[in-house]
Amino acid sequence: MSTTLTVEHVARIEGHGTITVGVSDGKVRAIGMDVVEPARFFESMVAGRRIDEVPLVTSRICGICSPNHAITAIKALEAALGVEVNERTVLLRKLLVYGSYLQNHATHLYLFAAPDYVNLPSVFPLAETHPDIVERALRIKKFGNELTTLVGGRPVHPVTAVIGGFTSEPSEARLEAFAIALGDIIEDAVATAELFAAFTEYEYETAGEMLALRDDTDYGIYDGDIASLDAGWRRPVSEYRSVIEETVVGHSNAKHSTVGGRTFMVGALPRVNLSADLLMPRARAALDAAGLTPPSRNTFMNNVCQAIELVDAAERCRDYIERLLREGGSAQVAPFAVAGGAGAGATEAPRGTLYHSYEVDGDGIVRAADIITPTAQNLANLEADMRRFAPTVVDLPQPEFLAAIERLVRAYDPCLSCSVH
Repeated sequence: MSTTLTVEHVARIEGHGTITVGVSDGKVRAIGMDVVEPARFFESMVAGRRIDEVPLVTSRICGICSPNHAITAIKALEAALGVEVNERTVLLRKLLVYGSYLQNHATHLYLFAAPDYVNLPSVFPLAETHPDIVERALRIKKFGNELTTLVGGRPVHPVTAVIGGFTSEPSEARLEAFAIALGDIIEDAVATAELFAAFTEYEYETAGEMLALRDDTDYGIYDGDIASLDAGWRRPVSEYRSVIEETVVGHSNAKHSTVGGRTFMVGALPRVNLSADLLMPRARAALDAAGLTPPSRNTFMNNVCQAIELVDAAERCRDYIERLLREGGSAQVAPFAVAGGAGAGATEAPRGTLYHSYEVDGDGIVRAADIITPTAQNLANLEADMRRFAPTVVDLPQPEFLAAIERLVRAYDPCLSCSVH
């Protein structure tokens, strides 16, 4: 007997996608994740535009990780133009990126993932039975929005970060207030890590490679080389196109990605696997308390790693703010010459490594653009995980079987809208 099971518009993820499972005689014969959103053509949209417009346009790719798109575009354009920025600018940019981490991780963990662990369809019943937990989530997310506004000028689609620096900076008084407030956010993040470490998780190992930025002096969310977990190589970001291969697939509007012929994963789990030694003290303690010993290959542990990154982000933001207050200086834009060139940039967005590259002419007009989002890199490995995981749970009653597959998809924290950028 053969049947096709379908989950249309998977709930509690960003964007729209459909899971299709073919089952015959009790065995999974086919399974896929169909991204049904249409392509949005942002790479074509920025071609012919002035360089100063590009970060504002590309930040519209995503409402959650808009700071990452803006900063990554700026880094790529600076590489093309040969522009170097000072340490204060880098610290402010890191704060802006971490604002998106606090927003995204809190939203994903509490509103999207948590209901899976307590067999609820959404967060709303949880808000009635455990309001303190939901209030914690909202506090962290609210602080992330406020941090993004502090540095970027508004909670989404930041406007103050530009090529060469910032058009405005937060005052000392506001930075001091945020440093104080981060004490409570750190405690909320630690409680989050404890909560997710206590949940029972499926035993599972992905067969894919894992990639993330690796910076030997700081947790690699802003600088670093592309690093592989299994193969052990490191490559400069400028070589990302020779490392990652994208292919068009017939069943989805998003491309699939491979590295060295293998599917691979990006995100919190690969970052922790490759940079656990650089976690802040309380984040490292949370990792140890969770019993997670890197490298872990359990895709489901991406949720725990996001919780650990919440602790790290809150600790690190307080450290960055204290450095800004102590060292002073200015992140104002210094004059630079506009000349033709090509350059690439990367940051770690909450969901994984984000790449931008641009070709610019002598008039400061973009002639070509290339962007690879985290979910576009994850989709091939997500499908490979579905094929590998589904047979282990196919004997469950149908609703539980489909719930387990959805839980695996949500563990990736996918943004399907970004995947069809």
